[in-house]
Amino acid sequence: MLSTNLYNSHDLTRKREIQIDTLKVFNENVTEKIFDKEYFVEFPTRIGSLRMIIDLGPKFPLEKPIIKVYPRINHKWVDSAGEIVLAPGLINFTIHSDLGRVVQVIRREFELDQSLTLANGSDSYSGNAGSINNTIASLSNDIELCSLAKLTSAELLRLNNNVDCLDEFISELPSIEASNKSIENTITKIMDLANSNMSKEESLTNLRAEISKQLEKIELYQASYATLSTQYVKLCEKYSPQSISDNLKNAALKCDEESERIAEQFLAGDMDCDKFLQVYVKSRTMSYTRKAKEERLSYQLKQLKKAGF
Repeated sequence: MLSTNLYNSHDLTRKREIQIDTLKVFNENVTEKIFDKEYFVEFPTRIGSLRMIIDLGPKFPLEKPIIKVYPRINHKWVDSAGEIVLAPGLINFTIHSDLGRVVQVIRREFELDQSLTLANGSDSYSGNAGSINNTIASLSNDIELCSLAKLTSAELLRLNNNVDCLDEFISELPSIEASNKSIENTITKIMDLANSNMSKEESLTNLRAEISKQLEKIELYQASYATLSTQYVKLCEKYSPQSISDNLKNAALKCDEESERIAEQFLAGDMDCDKFLQVYVKSRTMSYTRKAKEERLSYQLKQLKKAGF
């Protein structure tokens, strides 16, 4: 046997839980009698139903479990007290063994053994209707089992042998009736909700069409906005104070060039005096006006720059 010093309490608790889980995984009809300690496994054999009682001691899984079979049977693995002592899985049981598979092997051995017989003084577990009644009576605090506890042995056997009678009995149980009513109410609510959703289908279709139209308008507005934004940027650049100042300077230079050209034509005799005076004075006046505006605007811009604008 392995020393408990090799495992701390947390490891042992976890391994114990895993062993119990394997018991439920590899075997059907597992009943927890006492939490974390005692479990029942019921199974059919040629002599009727048997029950294995699995007792997990405080040191399990460091110590092997105690497994008994009820009612007592004649078998090479079972002693006179009904304890299973010679099953190979129990004899060689260690902390690394698998409780679920050990019990499964024992159960399969009993199920397939055609020579299995009851020990003297034992009654078949499945054929003893009084035992069934006693078991049901002990659980009569359960509201559903109260209905079973009121039945006679003959009625219980009839339920066990007739599927239609069993289905009818189950359907009349309070909890089943309540569940059926709850299911019907839920179905009704789902149908009402489905009908309500269907009634809104036309409205939703119209809303989708309206949203599509609005999205088309938004796309047009976005395209228009992009075009206008580009125009706005160009106009801002064109009519910015610095741009106006540069344009005035360039325009004044053009007027000066035009004035020189007019003077050269007059000196060359290509223009009479009256026309020269009219055209030349107009050109020079425009040049002086534009220079004055450009100088004034440049001065204002410098003042604004000094002020932090």
